[in-house]
Amino acid sequence: MPDTIDLVIPNVVEFNLKRELLDFDPGVESDLVEHGTGLTDQCVFWSTENRVLVLPAGYSPEWLADVHAGLGSSVPPVVTPSPRTGRLVHDLLHDDRALAALHAATAGADVVRFVSFGASPELYSLAAVVRGQGREVRLDVAEPEHYWSCEYLESKTSCVDLASHVPGFRVPRGISVASWEQLKGAVSAIAGNGGRAVVKSMYGVGGYGSAVARSEADGTVRRFWQSLRREPFFGTFPLIVQDYVEHTDDVPAVDVLVGDDETPRMEFSALGVDGLRYRSLVLGPGVLDSSLEARLSALGTAVHAFARSLGYRGWLTVDCLLGLDGDLYVTEINARRSGAMHAVALAHRWADDSPVAYTHDALPLRLPGVASYTAHVRPVFEELWARGVRAYPSTVRALGRHRPSLGIVACAGSGAEAERIADEAHRAVNAAVSGAHAELAKA
Repeated sequence: MPDTIDLVIPNVVEFNLKRELLDFDPGVESDLVEHGTGLTDQCVFWSTENRVLVLPAGYSPEWLADVHAGLGSSVPPVVTPSPRTGRLVHDLLHDDRALAALHAATAGADVVRFVSFGASPELYSLAAVVRGQGREVRLDVAEPEHYWSCEYLESKTSCVDLASHVPGFRVPRGISVASWEQLKGAVSAIAGNGGRAVVKSMYGVGGYGSAVARSEADGTVRRFWQSLRREPFFGTFPLIVQDYVEHTDDVPAVDVLVGDDETPRMEFSALGVDGLRYRSLVLGPGVLDSSLEARLSALGTAVHAFARSLGYRGWLTVDCLLGLDGDLYVTEINARRSGAMHAVALAHRWADDSPVAYTHDALPLRLPGVASYTAHVRPVFEELWARGVRAYPSTVRALGRHRPSLGIVACAGSGAEAERIADEAHRAVNAAVSGAHAELAKA
C-alpha cells in the first residue's frame, strides 16, 4: 500500500441538498437524490492515482470492471455505505461497517487525499474521522474556517457582486428583489413589451432554480408564476431578475482549479444546453475560438485571484454566454467539480492522440424496463474498445428508470469526431434494446 492514497467521494446529493433556508418537499428531494446519485459514478474517472472509491449502493460491479478494463487499469477498492438517506457521506458516517471497511482499504497509507465533488459540512466530519484513524488528511476544498467562501461563490447572487470586484466580469443587466411584489414589478419591467426575463434563485441544480418569463402577449405568464410558486428553490429571497441575453450558439465555460499557486489551472469547454438545462459539453484544444479562449482565460485568472483571496480552494466553474453584442456574460459560478471533470481527466489521459472529449450525461433510451447493461450496453462498448475507440459509459444507474438513459463520454482528435463516436454508441445501444424488445414481443 502506498504512503499516499486518494479517497474519491462523489458527495453530489448532499452538496445539492445542503440549503438551510430552503424547504424541499419529499418529491423534489427524491428527484434530487435520484439525479445526484446517478452522476456519482463519474467519479471513477476523477483520479488515476492509487485510490479508494466511496460509491452509493446500486452501482454495477460489471460496469466498474469493464470500464477499468477499457482504461487498462485495475479496479480500486470500493466502500459502499448502507443507503439510509441518499446522502453519501452522511450515510457513511452513520455506518460502522462501512467506516471499518474504509479504514481497512486505506491501511498503510500515511496520507489520505480527499477527491470530492465539493465542500459540505459532512465532508469535514469525515476528515475528522479519518484523522482519528491515524491518517493525515489533505482536503481538496477550503479549510473549515473558509467554508463560507464555498457557500458564497456557489450562490448565483455572488455573480452580481463579482461584477464590481473582478475586472472584465460582466453579468446580464438585472434587478435584485426581496419580495413577491418586487418580483412581479421587476419581471414586468424587464419582460414587458415583448421581451424576456430570467429569474434566478440563490441556488439551483439540474434545471431547478432558473425560469424564463415572457411578456403578457405570449400567454405563458400565468404558468410562469405557478411554476415559481411550486418550485422550492424560489421559496426564499433575494431573487434576481435579469435580461434574457440573446446569444450565439457558443455557450462557453471555464473550469478553474483554485490552489495555493498564483497561476491557475484552467480547462475550457463549450456547453450544449436545452433551454436553461445543461445537456452536454465538448472540451479540449481547438474547441473554442482562440480569441474567445483568451477572453475566458483572462476571466478565469481574475476569478481565481478573487476566490483565493476569500480562502476558497478547489475546482470552480464559470459559465458564460457570448452575446450577439460580442460581450461575454457570466451566468453563474459553480463552486465545486462540474460535469466536465470526468471528461477533463480522460482528455488528459489520452492527450497525445485523443485530447478532445465529448460527454452527455443522459442520452435517452427507448422502452422502459428493457435495457440491460450486460446484454445491451456492454457488447457495444466491448466492440468499440476492440477497435481502439476511447468511449465509455459514464454511468448505467439510469437504465432502470421510468425514462431510461445512459451517460457516455468519448475522446478523439476533434470535438466532431468525439460526438460522432458517442452518437454511434448511443444508436447501437438503442438498436440492441429495440431488438431485445422485438424478441420479447415474439415470445
